[in-house]
Amino acid sequence: MARQNRKFTPRQRTTRPLGSPLTTNLPPAQPLAPPYQKDGEWYIEPPLSSRLYQKSAIGYMQSDESIRVSTEEILFCHWHRHLPLPSDSWFEEAVEKDPNVIARSILFDTARSGGELLIPAQNIPSKWNIEIPSATWALRWNREQIFSKEMPVAHVRWAWTTDEIDWMEMVEWTSWVHEQGMLAEFLVIDEEMDVTMYLLSQVEPSGHQQLWASFSNSERVQIADLWGTRIARGDGWYIPNATNWHWDSIGVEHLSGRHLRHEEGQLVQASIDENQLDSNFDLYTDLVGRGVLLRPGFKYGSRWRVYETPVGNAHAPWLIQPHEDAPRTWEAACLAVRLSEGVHKMWLCALPFHDRWFYLHMQRWLPGRN
Repeated sequence: MARQNRKFTPRQRTTRPLGSPLTTNLPPAQPLAPPYQKDGEWYIEPPLSSRLYQKSAIGYMQSDESIRVSTEEILFCHWHRHLPLPSDSWFEEAVEKDPNVIARSILFDTARSGGELLIPAQNIPSKWNIEIPSATWALRWNREQIFSKEMPVAHVRWAWTTDEIDWMEMVEWTSWVHEQGMLAEFLVIDEEMDVTMYLLSQVEPSGHQQLWASFSNSERVQIADLWGTRIARGDGWYIPNATNWHWDSIGVEHLSGRHLRHEEGQLVQASIDENQLDSNFDLYTDLVGRGVLLRPGFKYGSRWRVYETPVGNAHAPWLIQPHEDAPRTWEAACLAVRLSEGVHKMWLCALPFHDRWFYLHMQRWLPGRN
């Protein structure tokens, strides 16, 4: 069958050429002075420095009212404030010294494209008394904030899509940022120099499913009697003629019987014996204890799809992946998030953290526009 003709305009990707502004504003009649170097650092002299600092939160203010600027800030001002580059070879020399300035310059420009103020961590004055962990690259203020008088709203990090993920470190950073009352934002840049922004947060799945403790003695006896008729099949069990099966969140009805996965059977047996499940099932036990209903999530690339209510009542709001099976790189993580959001679900990575389970939610995010 022939492909349908589709008429659409592809999104134009910015190439950010050197020597050409991205802004449509007219340049000043008197060309601006380029940044100058002193003691290995780059500076912009007044009066331009004061205007960039006060209006755009660019640079670190010095006693002589000049500002110390990073490579990404110089490029941002070059593209949007008509600032000349220090020399024709300046960027090439900067890349040879630190190849990551390529990514940071694009990330910095993208993060500020909506009008938000992003300030690199090294430009935050100590007198502001803002604690900044080493993992944080920059702090973000909303566009309507006065950055010199108000606290930032977010800590920001970044990575290439090919970088590996330390999920425990991500949870530690996210948890710490939340304790400060701020958002945890992550920027991922791909080999096409395109940037995707993510918000990291903690989610507490919960539902309304019956637990073993809520059943009456007669209901428990009926469940135990039916469990005694089970027939092993594959990794799970089939219970024939399970007409009086009261535990609706455990197993699925099919072929006039009840089909239980391995983990569900282990839970039923442990409940009947009044024993604790093996530690290998700790995450499953935690989720069941939250009253949610668990179904296989293999069609969505995750361990479980998780419901608040019975399956037929509403869609599963969550897809949960244990940390040991979570994506190893940001490229794979971005794919998992894109898939889950494409089916209107939240992708969660589950990790043990401070004697409890932490469900890390990663979602695509546009500050000021979400």
